[in-house]
Amino acid sequence: MDNYTLLFFFLSSFLVTYFAIPNLIRISKIKAAHTEINERSSHSHLVSSFGGIGIFLGLFFTCLTFSPNQNLTEIKFLLVTQFIIFFLGLKDDIRPVSAKTKIAVQFICSLIIIFAANVRVESFYGVLGINEIPNILSYIFTIFLFISLINAFNLIDGIDWLAGLITISASSFLLLWFFINYQYTEASVTLALIGSTLAFLIYNKSPAKIFMGDTGSLLIGLTITYLIIMFIKLNHETTGLELKLRSATTMAVSLVFIPVLDTLRVFCCRLMERRSPFSPDRNHIHHIIVDKGFSHVTASIILFIINSAVIVISFFLNQITGKVTIPLLFLLSFGILGLFSTSKIRKSH
Repeated sequence: MDNYTLLFFFLSSFLVTYFAIPNLIRISKIKAAHTEINERSSHSHLVSSFGGIGIFLGLFFTCLTFSPNQNLTEIKFLLVTQFIIFFLGLKDDIRPVSAKTKIAVQFICSLIIIFAANVRVESFYGVLGINEIPNILSYIFTIFLFISLINAFNLIDGIDWLAGLITISASSFLLLWFFINYQYTEASVTLALIGSTLAFLIYNKSPAKIFMGDTGSLLIGLTITYLIIMFIKLNHETTGLELKLRSATTMAVSLVFIPVLDTLRVFCCRLMERRSPFSPDRNHIHHIIVDKGFSHVTASIILFIINSAVIVISFFLNQITGKVTIPLLFLLSFGILGLFSTSKIRKSH
């Protein structure tokens, strides 16, 4: 697969999504398929929630249609799970699905990838002094990772641009690493994800014409998690890499820093209030920033910059020593939470 083929993956996914979304907006108006406005809403007008369909079409169509046979064989089970998670998200965007049903479907998807595609976390590669782990723990941890990150991306999709920008932040590093190390199968999937997400962001800028909905956030969470696991495996198990990190495991944490931080925070808050961790509220980091007077786009850009800065810092520290990365992330977490909890600065919309 040459550079021109990879560029085609980006252009194809971008154009498919870009031209699909206006039609999806029109369909939403005809079918009256819009997000409900309630006390947790960040919008005062009806907006289509079918943006995830456009992301799916760009990503899935491009990978399925233009991947060489060998590459398609490698990612066929990823495509199967993307197809399953797409229908789960679509069903939830049309008529809400229970949390138990969502978790059950995500569990099934993780099993398919673990056992059919043989993609799982088999070792921590020295993080916390842990290396290879028993198979049963490998299965449990990988399932936990998929369900956690899929829902983390679902939870941060609360304001315009945020989920898309975090996707671009994480995917950009993964793309560069896959490309530099000639891992073209994973690079092509990542490029297709970036292309479809960028096209979606054009229509999601405030005032948003469309949301990605659960269809988009669940699909992105699944795909990012798969790519992160492949990044960890390839970094430590492939010989002759041009760019080999000391600890891809700790680097992976930084890629999804904001989604993980926000999910841990809201889950802890809800449990302390004796509520279900999946119960909805307006206690996310992005809601706090918006409630301080920042616009959706500004709040999303702030969190995008933080996530990207953590990735850059973690990368350079990783090249020196992977041991300090995790403590650094903990310190950054407390600093960011403290900043957004105590800041009295207000900006006009």
